[in-house]
This record gives sequence, structure tokens and C-alpha cells, in this order.
Amino acid sequence: MMDSVAKNLTKIQEISSILLSSLDESVFFPHLGKLLHDFIGVDKTLIYLVQENGSVKVISKNGKQVKKGITLEKGVGPSGHVIRTKRPYFSNNTERDPLFADAKEEGVRAELAIPVLHEGIVIATIHFQCIESEKEFGRDDMTAVLEILNELHHPLANMKMYLAAKHLNESLLRQIELKEKEIEEKGSGIVANTSFKIIEKEIAGKSETMKRLIHLADKVAAADVNALMIGERGVGKEMVARRVHCRSKRAEHSFLSIDCSALDELALEREIFGEENGSFQDVRVRNGLLELANGGTLFLNNIDRLTLHLQSKIYNFINEKMAFRVGGHMPYRADVRLMVSSTKDLNELVAKGEFREDLLFNVNTMVLKIPSLRERVEDIETLATYFLNLHKKAEEQKSLSPGVVKALKEYNWPGNVRELQNVIERAYILSDGMIVERDHLADSVTESRIEEETEDEDVVRYSEMTLDELEKRHICLTLEHLGGNKTKTAKMLGITVKTLYNKLHSYGMIGNQQEA
Repeated sequence: MMDSVAKNLTKIQEISSILLSSLDESVFFPHLGKLLHDFIGVDKTLIYLVQENGSVKVISKNGKQVKKGITLEKGVGPSGHVIRTKRPYFSNNTERDPLFADAKEEGVRAELAIPVLHEGIVIATIHFQCIESEKEFGRDDMTAVLEILNELHHPLANMKMYLAAKHLNESLLRQIELKEKEIEEKGSGIVANTSFKIIEKEIAGKSETMKRLIHLADKVAAADVNALMIGERGVGKEMVARRVHCRSKRAEHSFLSIDCSALDELALEREIFGEENGSFQDVRVRNGLLELANGGTLFLNNIDRLTLHLQSKIYNFINEKMAFRVGGHMPYRADVRLMVSSTKDLNELVAKGEFREDLLFNVNTMVLKIPSLRERVEDIETLATYFLNLHKKAEEQKSLSPGVVKALKEYNWPGNVRELQNVIERAYILSDGMIVERDHLADSVTESRIEEETEDEDVVRYSEMTLDELEKRHICLTLEHLGGNKTKTAKMLGITVKTLYNKLHSYGMIGNQQEA
């Protein structure tokens, strides 16, 4: 294969000249793809361009430009793997390779993925795929492609600098647009605040349940309506709210959140609506979250804990887009999308008179049910691996043993995703090597299954016993517990010693003569 690289050196140099003259990624990468596709000789060659947010998008197929290529989220599939490790990867049986489970293409038998990088920065990934071809990839293929990319060092350096400049320019243009909008809104009396802008965090999990949830969340993002998140504690309601915000037209503005169960009524009112105090000539104003989130999103966690007074103020704000600060006499305006969450059934609280029905109608325009970890067991390994290596360098990353994965899937997870993250972070610290083993897990995780199995076995065993058999078992266990002392056993059972001896004799455990 290396000899073939040497033979094609003239052609590689010709392509290098073409690439040096092009600073358009839609031209550059198809040329690169055509060269490599012809050289490797496979059924399909795809090039994914790394986007500013870490996702990847198909830009070239078999050396031709792809205008509306598919996009894969950050970290997904072989592309995500080679970006993270900055190393090539190949599989000659993608059907059985778990790395391809989340990004499997129909009919692809074997695949070689190569990162295109310069000075440690990955700008694209190249994927060579065998569908009908019987070719099998090996280290020679990886080495040959890397050798060609090395020959194209200068054009790749130019493209990396061009893409960096392009991303910077786009970012500056967005900031200019935001500043212009802020100035425009100030002129109309609405003050925008962009100091609490957030970036979208990845939601790990590829189960059908989560796919449906994410699909619905993206629809909610586009609709710009208020939304209610329901689910148990620790399932990730705020994570979903963040995704909705980051994929909405409000993404460039603030996302703020507050836990309504954490403060008393007055403190919570001050936080949400703001506060005014001082004399008429010297009014001191403290902006509330509604003002700070203007143009963006406010997430009210545990909205069921709001008092009726605060429910009334929230209801009025939703309908009037205006609110009063605590101690204030003049209203202020704010354009805020409200997303709220609850672990309780708000309809039941309405029936009890503890929650305003009209407010419920205002906040549950769209309802997103966040599943518990028990309802998406197939996501546990993905989530655990994600938490295990979160913010870790490549050389610091570890793996989970099969025993750990089995234990995690069998545990009930009352604390849901939040508890899983805590368990995995602890296990990472306790494990000395590169593999996390079962004994690195918290006892609560590993012992719960043993107790559950023991209880299940006892239930089955006892349900098949007669009353006499149950009595015999109880007497024998009590006798064993008391070290064979029959006097204490009889007293514990509430029977006479003679009765105990008679029963033991009937069980064949003693002879006719009483034992002392």
C-alpha cells in the first residue's frame, strides 16, 4: 500500500496544488474525497465536516459535493470516536461493533474512519465504507491514508485557518446582531440581558423513549410556547429545558433557572420579580430573574411549591408580559418564555385547590414527560460511560467491566440520572487501573440486587410449602439462631419445652429419650 502512495505521488502533488488554491470547503473536501476514494478503492467514501458546536455534517460523498448532508450530534458513532481520540479506527464487522450502534448505515459491512487534523485540531473525518466489496481494512490502509494526508499538510493547514477565521467571523456577526437588537430594544423600553447565555449540553441516551422525547423537545423549541416538564427527581428535566432553549430563536439570550422549593415565599418573590426600596429620590432597584431573562427563557423548577400568591403573580405576568417588583409601584415589561417542572400531578393539586387551574392552562401548552432511568435501562451503559469519561483527557479515560454494566442495569435507581452520575464519579476515583470493576461501585448498587433475589427466592419457596412445613422451618431456624438451646427456643416460640421436644421428635431430629 505504501508503494502505491509513492507511485501516486505526482497525482497527490497535483491535487495539493488544487487544494492550495481553494479556500471553499464545499470545493476542497470533494477534491480530497475523490483522491482518497480512487486510491483506497471502496464502495463509498464520506467526509464529515466538524461544525462549531462539535456536531459533524456530511460534505462530500465519493468525491462529490453534498449540499444537504446528514448531521450527527457531537460524540456519536465512529466519527465522534476518532474526533475524541484523534486516532483512526476500523471495523470489518460493523453489525457487531457497538461503536456503530448509534450511527449505523444500512448495508455497510466494514468501515475505516480517519481524522483529518492539523496541530491537534480535528477539522473533518473521512469514512471509507465497504458494502458489496469483500475488502477488509487493516493497518496498512490506515497508514497509507495518513501518509497521503501528511503529503497534503500545507493545504490542510490553510483550510484549518480558513475554517477558524470563518467561525470567528460568524460569531462576531452574531454578536453585532445581538448588540443592534439590544440597542433597538432599549429604545423601546425593553432591556435585554445576554450575560446568562448558555451552550447546549449533550443529552446522552439513544433509546427509543429518549429519541421520541428529544424529537418532541425540538418541536417545542421551534414553537416558542410555554412548556411543562414532568418526571421524578433527578431525571434531567432542566437538561431538556436547556435543549429546548438552545434550539429556539431565544438561544442567543439568557437561560435562567430557580428551584421554587428552595426559598420561602418572600425570598422567592424577590428573586423572580425583583425588589425596590429606598426613598422616592433614591430608589434602589434589584432586578429579578424575569428582567434578567428578558428575550430568553426562565425555568421554574418544582412549580408545584409556589404559593397561591406567587401563582397569581406568575399568571398575571404570562398574560400581561408585565410585572411589579417587590416594593415597586411601576410595572416593567419583559419578553420571557417560561418553562416549568413538577414531580407531582398538577391536575390533582388543582382538584385539591392547591394550584390555579388557569395557571396550569398557561404553562402546559406543551407537556414533556421525562422518563425515569428504570424506563430506559438500555441507556444506562451509554450514560455511565459518558459520565465516566466526562471532561477526561484521552489518556485518563477508563472502561466499565461487563460485571459493572450488569450491576448498573439491575439496580432500581431511585435517584435516577443524578444518582447514576454520583455512583460513576465515585467509581472512577476508587478504580486504580483503566477498568472500573464491580467492587468499585457503591454497596447500595451491588447489594440491592442480592437482597431482591433473596426475597424473591423466599417468596417462591414459602409459597410452595404447607403450613406444617412452614412451622418446621420456623422452629429449626429459631433453634439454630439460639445455638441449639431448647429452653430458650421454646420460650421464644411461646410453647412449652415438652411441646418443642415432641415436635422435634416428629421431625426425626431427636430420639425417644429426651436430651438434656
